Order: sequence, then C-alpha cells, then structure tokens
Amino acid sequence: MCFREAILLGDFIPFPNDEANRIFCIKGGPGVGKSSFMKSIAAHFVEMGYDVEHHHCSSDSNSLDGVVIKQAKVAILDGTTPHIMDPKTPGAVDEILNFGAFWDEDGLKQERKAILKLNKELKGLFNSAYHYLRCAKELQDDIETTVEETVVQAEYGQLVLDLKMELFDGLASSGKAGRDRHLFHNALTPDGRIDYIDTIISDGCKCCLLEGANQKGASEILYMLANEYLLKGYNVEIYHQPLNPERLETILVEKLNLALTIDSKVKNKSVKTLNLDEAIISEKLLAKDDWIKKDKELMETLLNEAFRRIKAAKLSHDKLEKYYIPQMDFVEVTRLKKQVIEKIMSYL
Repeated sequence: MCFREAILLGDFIPFPNDEANRIFCIKGGPGVGKSSFMKSIAAHFVEMGYDVEHHHCSSDSNSLDGVVIKQAKVAILDGTTPHIMDPKTPGAVDEILNFGAFWDEDGLKQERKAILKLNKELKGLFNSAYHYLRCAKELQDDIETTVEETVVQAEYGQLVLDLKMELFDGLASSGKAGRDRHLFHNALTPDGRIDYIDTIISDGCKCCLLEGANQKGASEILYMLANEYLLKGYNVEIYHQPLNPERLETILVEKLNLALTIDSKVKNKSVKTLNLDEAIISEKLLAKDDWIKKDKELMETLLNEAFRRIKAAKLSHDKLEKYYIPQMDFVEVTRLKKQVIEKIMSYL
C-alpha cells in the first residue's frame, strides 16, 4: 500500500483518460463537504490497503482538491471555481457529482448580498497576493542571473555529461512510449511553505540530490534527464517549483525506483549528491554575495506579505463556508459517498 500527497496541478491523474475507469467531478460551493467527501473515500481505500494519492489545495493545505485510487483507475476531483476541471468524456468516463442538489437554494438566496461581498473580497485578496508573488519571482530571477554569471559552462557541461553517463549507460529502452505527469510537491499556502516530498520519495528510493547556488542549472539538468527517460520509454513524474513553474524541483521515475531533486529536505535519503558549485568560480560568487543577500531578504519580505494576504483570503473563505454549511443536507452527501465507494469497489 502506498499513500502519497501532492499539491493539485492540472494533469494530476496518473493514467490517460482512455484508460480510466471513472473520473468523478464534484460541482458545488464552499463548505458543502467536497474535501471531507474525498478524504472519507480515500481513508476507506487506504484502510483496505490500496494505493491512494491525496492532492491538496494550495490555498488551504488541509483541504483536498483531488483523490486518486490507483488500482481502481479512479480519480475524484473538485471541479468547482476556481478550478477549471470539467468532464472530458461525460458519461462514458467522467461523472458529475452535483452537490448543489443537496442544498437549500431559498436559504442561500437570503444570504445573496453577504456571499457576493465575500466573493469580491476573496478575489481582491488573492489578486493582491499574486502581485507580491510575481515580485518575489522577479527577485528569484535576479538571483539566478547573478549566479549564472559565475558558472564555468564547460565545467558545468562536464558535470551534466558525467551524471548522464552514470544514469543512462546500459539503461535499455522499455519498448513503450513514456508518459510525463506534472505536479507540485510543495506550495505557498496560508500557513507558509508546505512540502510533501517525504511522501513522494520513499525511504527505499535511489535519490540523487542536486545542490549548490546554480538552481537554474539544476532545473535544466532535471528537464534534460526527464526527457531522456521519456525517450527511453519510462514514465516520469515531473515536479515544478510553485513560485516559478518553469523551474523543476524533482523528477521521479517510479519503475526505476529513482528520484532526482533539488529539495534538501531529503538529503538524508540521497545516495548521491551532485554539487553544482564545483562548476562555479567561488571568488566571483563571493564578490556578488551582498547583492544576493539583499535579493533574498527582499524576496522573503514579499513572500511573507503574500502569505499574510493568502491567509486573509482563507479567513474570508471560511466565513463564506458558514453561509453554505447550514443549507446543506449532509445525510444525502453521506448516501452519495456510499454509492461512489460501491462503484469504485466494482473496478477492483
């Protein structure tokens, strides 16, 4: 049995749509029990010993946006705003679970003004937080540019070639087409940075840690290796950085029980460490230390303010939920949950 956690991203489902048995798309509002519904179903199958993935909401890490029961080839996802997930093959593969059928519409109409006000407040807070995050990303870009100027490209290239030779020398093609899957294992949330990499990289996994100041270079290595494994026909999970999704943090090749990451949180699990500082002129980097420190200080200030505004947005969302909860018939939600569990069981 495998239990893994990640942050929701668009193609979080680990199997193609034409291979899925069922993809349930929940439609409803805040506080209608979508996350609790998914948690309860996930717990049921974890207890039975099946492989289950939890995909968390970045604006509330205690809330789920998606669940995958891998052996059943079943996924359940939140398809309510701001999520943009809708059924691709309605009826044949995808099934809409309409939680709106279980609320008292007349009761919600009476709270119309308060709900509209909170929705507007939420939108404003998130937009403001995103402005701060974009500014923090600009400073991260500046750090990357500064570090890049100190890299000896020939030495960096040799490090890449040596690693590639070590990983791919003698590695046969699987004879199949590889499939990439894009995710996040950490996020910027109301509670600060949340990281689930411990559930992604198991204790028995062969883990290679890429460390050093050249984080852009590390991301480029991960892209290159991911593409090589895909060409050889291996499925690759590709984990992006939340502040700049163009940058990679981790790749996982499950069939080879192999992970490569820049996340120092799993340093104790790594069997190999590649220090990219070996391809840097240390004196040149030291001369730029004051600039980099200033960028990092400002970046942290901006992130902390973004966290504060995301937290305020969550508090507004919590208020919004309080208008919906009393209007819900949770007995009907429980009845639906039992029906969904029975349907998932039929695929096992």
